[in-house]
Amino acid sequence: MGISRRYVVATVLLASAVAGCASQKVAKRGQADELTLLTGEGNAVPLREIWRGRRATVLISWSANCPCVRRYQDRVETLLEQYQAKGVAVLGVSSNADETFAEVKRVAGARGIHLPIMRDEDGLLAQALGVRSTPTVVLLDERGRARFVGWFDNERTPGEPDREPWLELALQGVLENRSDFATRSPVYGCTIARRLFGATQGHSCLAPNEPSKRSPQ
Repeated sequence: MGISRRYVVATVLLASAVAGCASQKVAKRGQADELTLLTGEGNAVPLREIWRGRRATVLISWSANCPCVRRYQDRVETLLEQYQAKGVAVLGVSSNADETFAEVKRVAGARGIHLPIMRDEDGLLAQALGVRSTPTVVLLDERGRARFVGWFDNERTPGEPDREPWLELALQGVLENRSDFATRSPVYGCTIARRLFGATQGHSCLAPNEPSKRSPQ
Protein backbone atom coordinates (compact mmCIF):
# COMPACT_ATOMS: atom_id res chain seq x y z
CA MET A 1 0.00 0.00 0.00
CA GLY A 2 1.39 3.43 -0.90
CA ILE A 3 1.48 6.40 1.44
CA SER A 4 -1.79 8.30 1.10
CA ARG A 5 -4.26 10.28 3.12
CA ARG A 6 -5.92 7.01 4.15
CA TYR A 7 -2.64 5.53 5.30
CA VAL A 8 -2.47 7.30 8.66
CA VAL A 9 -4.22 4.85 11.00
CA ALA A 10 -3.03 2.93 14.12
CA THR A 11 -3.38 3.11 17.89
CA VAL A 12 -2.55 5.44 20.79
CA LEU A 13 -4.00 5.69 24.27
CA LEU A 14 -4.85 9.37 24.09
CA ALA A 15 -8.64 9.32 23.96
CA SER A 16 -9.16 10.36 27.58
CA ALA A 17 -6.38 12.95 27.50
CA VAL A 18 -7.51 14.71 24.33
CA ALA A 19 -11.26 14.12 24.25
CA GLY A 20 -11.88 17.76 25.08
CA CYS A 21 -9.89 19.06 22.11
CA ALA A 22 -10.40 16.37 19.49
CA SER A 23 -12.47 17.51 16.57
CA GLN A 24 -15.81 16.01 15.60
CA LYS A 25 -14.30 14.64 12.39
CA VAL A 26 -11.67 12.66 14.30
CA ALA A 27 -14.19 11.56 16.92
CA LYS A 28 -16.62 10.29 14.28
CA ARG A 29 -13.88 8.25 12.67
CA GLY A 30 -13.04 6.75 16.04
CA GLN A 31 -9.41 7.71 15.49
CA ALA A 32 -8.74 9.74 18.62
CA ASP A 33 -7.06 6.62 19.98
CA GLU A 34 -5.95 5.18 16.60
CA LEU A 35 -3.23 7.41 15.16
CA THR A 36 0.17 6.80 13.61
CA LEU A 37 3.27 8.59 12.47
CA LEU A 38 5.33 7.78 9.37
CA THR A 39 9.06 7.15 9.59
CA GLY A 40 11.53 8.59 7.11
CA GLU A 41 11.37 5.29 5.26
CA GLY A 42 7.59 5.55 4.91
CA ASN A 43 6.66 2.97 7.55
CA ALA A 44 3.58 3.61 9.68
CA VAL A 45 4.30 3.38 13.41
CA PRO A 46 1.51 3.43 16.00
CA LEU A 47 2.20 6.20 18.49
CA ARG A 48 1.71 3.71 21.30
CA GLU A 49 4.81 1.90 20.04
CA ILE A 50 6.76 5.14 20.37
CA TRP A 51 5.88 5.91 23.97
CA ARG A 52 5.54 2.34 25.23
CA GLY A 53 8.41 1.42 27.56
CA ARG A 54 9.51 5.05 27.85
CA ARG A 55 9.49 7.05 31.06
CA ALA A 56 8.29 10.00 28.99
CA THR A 57 7.97 11.09 25.36
CA VAL A 58 8.37 14.61 24.01
CA LEU A 59 6.72 15.37 20.65
CA ILE A 60 7.95 18.59 19.05
CA SER A 61 5.96 20.09 16.18
CA TRP A 62 8.57 20.68 13.49
CA SER A 63 8.54 22.68 10.29
CA ALA A 64 11.14 23.26 7.61
CA ASN A 65 10.00 26.85 7.08
CA CYS A 66 9.17 28.16 10.55
CA PRO A 67 11.72 30.66 11.95
CA CYS A 68 10.65 29.78 15.50
CA VAL A 69 11.64 26.16 14.90
CA ARG A 70 15.01 27.40 13.63
CA ARG A 71 15.53 29.55 16.71
CA TYR A 72 14.84 26.59 19.00
CA GLN A 73 17.07 24.18 17.11
CA ASP A 74 19.96 24.23 19.61
CA ARG A 75 17.63 23.80 22.60
CA VAL A 76 15.94 20.85 20.95
CA GLU A 77 19.27 19.18 20.25
CA THR A 78 20.38 19.77 23.85
CA LEU A 79 17.15 18.26 25.15
CA LEU A 80 17.71 15.22 22.95
CA GLU A 81 21.25 14.74 24.29
CA GLN A 82 20.30 15.23 27.94
CA TYR A 83 17.25 13.02 28.17
CA GLN A 84 17.72 10.09 25.78
CA ALA A 85 19.87 8.27 28.34
CA LYS A 86 17.13 8.80 30.94
CA GLY A 87 14.57 6.74 29.03
CA VAL A 88 12.89 9.73 27.37
CA ALA A 89 12.01 9.73 23.67
CA VAL A 90 12.35 13.10 21.93
CA LEU A 91 10.83 13.28 18.44
CA GLY A 92 10.01 15.91 15.87
CA VAL A 93 6.56 15.70 14.25
CA SER A 94 5.88 17.19 10.81
CA SER A 95 2.17 18.01 10.35
CA ASN A 96 2.17 20.88 7.86
CA ALA A 97 0.09 20.25 4.75
CA ASP A 98 1.98 22.94 2.83
CA GLU A 99 5.37 21.23 3.02
CA THR A 100 6.18 17.67 2.00
CA PHE A 101 7.95 15.16 4.19
CA ALA A 102 10.70 15.05 1.57
CA GLU A 103 11.23 18.79 2.00
CA VAL A 104 11.24 18.44 5.79
CA LYS A 105 13.87 15.68 5.66
CA ARG A 106 15.98 17.61 3.18
CA VAL A 107 16.04 20.75 5.33
CA ALA A 108 16.70 18.80 8.52
CA GLY A 109 19.60 17.03 6.85
CA ALA A 110 21.05 20.29 5.54
CA ARG A 111 20.96 21.75 9.06
CA GLY A 112 22.60 18.70 10.59
CA ILE A 113 19.58 17.94 12.77
CA HIS A 114 19.95 14.86 14.99
CA LEU A 115 16.34 14.99 16.14
CA PRO A 116 14.36 12.07 14.66
CA ILE A 117 11.46 13.52 12.66
CA MET A 118 8.29 11.63 11.78
CA ARG A 119 5.33 12.59 9.63
CA ASP A 120 1.77 13.24 10.78
CA GLU A 121 0.57 13.01 7.18
CA ASP A 122 -2.94 14.45 7.53
CA GLY A 123 -2.32 16.45 10.69
CA LEU A 124 -4.69 14.16 12.58
CA LEU A 125 -2.41 13.79 15.58
CA ALA A 126 -1.86 17.54 15.80
CA GLN A 127 -5.61 18.01 15.55
CA ALA A 128 -6.36 15.46 18.26
CA LEU A 129 -3.81 17.01 20.63
CA GLY A 130 -4.95 20.55 19.94
CA VAL A 131 -1.58 21.56 18.48
CA ARG A 132 -1.97 24.55 16.19
CA SER A 133 1.55 25.89 15.70
CA THR A 134 5.24 25.00 15.51
CA PRO A 135 7.26 24.39 17.64
CA THR A 136 4.56 23.46 20.17
CA VAL A 137 5.60 20.52 22.36
CA VAL A 138 3.48 17.73 23.83
CA LEU A 139 4.76 15.68 26.76
CA LEU A 140 3.40 12.15 27.18
CA ASP A 141 3.97 10.09 30.31
CA GLU A 142 4.68 6.35 30.51
CA ARG A 143 0.96 5.62 30.02
CA GLY A 144 0.66 7.79 26.91
CA ARG A 145 -1.24 10.55 28.69
CA ALA A 146 -0.65 14.13 27.54
CA ARG A 147 0.77 15.86 30.63
CA PHE A 148 1.95 19.13 29.08
CA VAL A 149 1.11 21.08 25.92
CA GLY A 150 2.89 24.34 25.21
CA TRP A 151 6.26 25.88 24.44
CA PHE A 152 9.73 25.04 25.71
CA ASP A 153 10.01 28.30 27.60
CA ASN A 154 9.31 32.00 27.30
CA GLU A 155 12.19 32.17 24.80
CA ARG A 156 14.67 33.73 27.16
CA THR A 157 18.29 32.66 26.87
CA PRO A 158 19.03 29.51 28.92
CA GLY A 159 20.59 30.57 32.21
CA GLU A 160 18.81 33.92 32.42
CA PRO A 161 17.13 34.41 35.82
CA ASP A 162 13.79 35.38 34.27
CA ARG A 163 13.63 32.38 31.93
CA GLU A 164 10.59 30.15 32.51
CA PRO A 165 11.56 26.58 31.48
CA TRP A 166 8.00 25.29 31.07
CA LEU A 167 8.84 22.00 29.35
CA GLU A 168 11.78 21.16 31.58
CA LEU A 169 9.71 21.67 34.73
CA ALA A 170 6.94 19.45 33.39
CA LEU A 171 9.40 16.80 32.23
CA GLN A 172 11.14 16.68 35.59
CA GLY A 173 7.75 16.43 37.27
CA VAL A 174 6.74 13.46 35.13
CA LEU A 175 10.07 11.70 35.70
CA GLU A 176 9.70 12.21 39.46
CA ASN A 177 6.04 11.14 39.49
CA ARG A 178 4.90 14.59 40.58
CA SER A 179 1.96 16.64 39.37
CA ASP A 180 2.88 20.07 40.78
CA PHE A 181 3.71 21.64 37.44
CA ALA A 182 1.86 23.64 34.81
CA THR A 183 0.18 21.43 32.22
CA ARG A 184 -0.11 24.20 29.62
CA SER A 185 1.81 27.33 28.70
CA PRO A 186 1.33 30.25 26.32
CA VAL A 187 1.76 29.08 22.72
CA TYR A 188 3.14 31.16 19.86
CA GLY A 189 4.88 30.20 16.63
CA CYS A 190 3.90 29.46 13.04
CA THR A 191 0.39 28.22 12.34
CA ILE A 192 0.20 24.65 11.08
CA ALA A 193 -1.46 24.44 7.68
CA ARG A 194 -3.96 21.57 7.55
CA ARG A 195 -5.95 20.04 4.74
CA LEU A 196 -8.78 19.43 7.18
CA PHE A 197 -9.18 23.12 7.93
CA GLY A 198 -8.17 24.80 4.70
CA ALA A 199 -5.44 27.36 4.09
CA THR A 200 -3.76 29.22 6.95
CA GLN A 201 -1.42 32.17 7.29
CA GLY A 202 2.18 31.89 6.16
CA HIS A 203 5.13 30.95 8.32
CA SER A 204 6.13 33.79 10.61
CA CYS A 205 6.62 34.17 14.33
CA LEU A 206 7.87 36.58 16.96
CA ALA A 207 9.63 35.89 20.21
CA PRO A 208 7.15 35.79 23.13
CA ASN A 209 9.39 38.21 25.05
CA GLU A 210 8.18 40.95 22.67
CA PRO A 211 4.81 41.77 24.30
CA SER A 212 4.03 44.70 22.03
CA LYS A 213 4.14 42.50 18.93
CA ARG A 214 3.38 38.95 19.93
CA SER A 215 0.11 37.17 19.28
CA PRO A 216 -0.43 33.87 21.12
CA GLN A 217 -2.18 31.03 19.26
